[in-house]
Amino acid sequence: MADMHSLSGAWALNALSERDRESFEEHLNQCEACRAEVAGFARTAARLAEAEARTPPAGARVRLLSAVSTTPQQRPVMIDRGRHQRLRRAIPRLALAAVFAIGMVAAGGFAIERDHARDNRAATDSITSVLAAPDASTKARAFSGGGNVRLVSSAARDVAVIVANDLPALTKGRVYQVWMIKGETAFSQGTFATDHSLIMRQLEKADHVAVTVEPRGGSATPTTLPVVDLAI
Repeated sequence: MADMHSLSGAWALNALSERDRESFEEHLNQCEACRAEVAGFARTAARLAEAEARTPPAGARVRLLSAVSTTPQQRPVMIDRGRHQRLRRAIPRLALAAVFAIGMVAAGGFAIERDHARDNRAATDSITSVLAAPDASTKARAFSGGGNVRLVSSAARDVAVIVANDLPALTKGRVYQVWMIKGETAFSQGTFATDHSLIMRQLEKADHVAVTVEPRGGSATPTTLPVVDLAI
C-alpha cells in the first residue's frame, strides 16, 4: 500500500486501483491536508480549462433546449444508502474529470488559436503525467494567513509541477518568483502574484525548488530569503 499522502493527485485523476481508491477515500475523510491538496489540483485543472474555453456556436442553445423537450425522461431509480455514499464521494472526482474533458475537447478550437491550444494540451498532458506517476512525491507548505504551495515531482517522468494557491498579497511592485536551485546556482522559472501553476523539467538541474519575493519583472538571482523551500 502506497503512502496515503502521495495518492491525492492520482485520486483526482481517477488513476488508482479500486483498493487504493477506497483506502484513500477513507484517509481523505480524516486528513485536512489531503483535502486541501485535492482542492488545489481541482483549481489547477479549472485554470487549464478556462484557458481553452470557446464561445459555443450560434444556435447551440436552441438545439439543446429542443432536444431536451422531446427526449423521454427516465423514471427515478432508488438506490441504497451505501451506493449513495459512494456516489457522493465520487462527485468531486467526476467533476474534475469533466473539467479535464472540457479542456481537451475545446483544444481542437479554431485554426487561428491552434498554436495556443497545442501549448495548453501539452501543459495538461504534463500535469496529468506527473500526478499519475507511480513515484509521484508531494511536498507542501501552508501559510499562517492562508494559502499554500505544493510541489509534485516524478523522477521517472523527469517532471515537477508547482501549484500556488491564494498566497498573501504583496505590496505594489513586488512579485513571487520561482527558482530551481542546485548548490549555489538558481534557475528562474517565472513570477506570479498570488496564484500560479508551473511545469518544470530537467530535474537533475535542481535538488530543491524555492519561492522568493522579488521586484516586479523578477530578478536574475534571488535577492531575499525563500518564503517557500521544498526539496525535490
